[in-house]
Amino acid sequence: MKRFSAATQLRVQLVFARALEALAETYQLQAAEFVRRLKSRLTVDEALQRYFREVGVPAALEETVRARALISLSGLIENASRQESRATSWTILRPDQLLTALRRRVQYVEDTNLDCRLAASISDEAVAATHARMALETAEVLADEVAPNEAIILYIRSFNLPSIDAQVVYRTAMAQWAELHPLPGEVQAAPGRLPAPPITATRPRLELRSRPEFGLRVIV
Repeated sequence: MKRFSAATQLRVQLVFARALEALAETYQLQAAEFVRRLKSRLTVDEALQRYFREVGVPAALEETVRARALISLSGLIENASRQESRATSWTILRPDQLLTALRRRVQYVEDTNLDCRLAASISDEAVAATHARMALETAEVLADEVAPNEAIILYIRSFNLPSIDAQVVYRTAMAQWAELHPLPGEVQAAPGRLPAPPITATRPRLELRSRPEFGLRVIV
């Protein structure tokens, strides 16, 4: 941001600070929802660890997100602490019973992994939406300095987004910019309507051909 003036750099830094706060709030909400979604399969601590591993929360935000998530999950934690873990009585299993138990365990792990991936996908979508919103705000701040695509790329690079996430955020932010700033011709034209053909007072001429003409017909 060396090419920008000091005042512009300060405004961009303010946007980035708001982006960090918005991301921390998004991660916290999604982490708490992740734990609630998996409460029948994982403990609160296990679910939080799994969330950070599946979603990839930035290291600078991890402690903040964990603390806020735990506070929002206080009711769930207190209820879980009251319920003592029931002791499991182990009996000698026959080989067929042991095999059945092993299959159930494998299926349980697979189902848990699927639930984790589904919950993580919801979180990824919410985080991408937050990034797109703040990238759009960066483009608004720099509207008089650079083109919107350059401002959005500046945001993406500043937050060091992975390539796949960067593409999603870039396309979403550019689409939102296009909706907020339509071209002059798009303002008058009604969406989904084609302009009506001009009405002529003269009758259409009837052309007579002496011989047939052959050509290619293109069907659209």
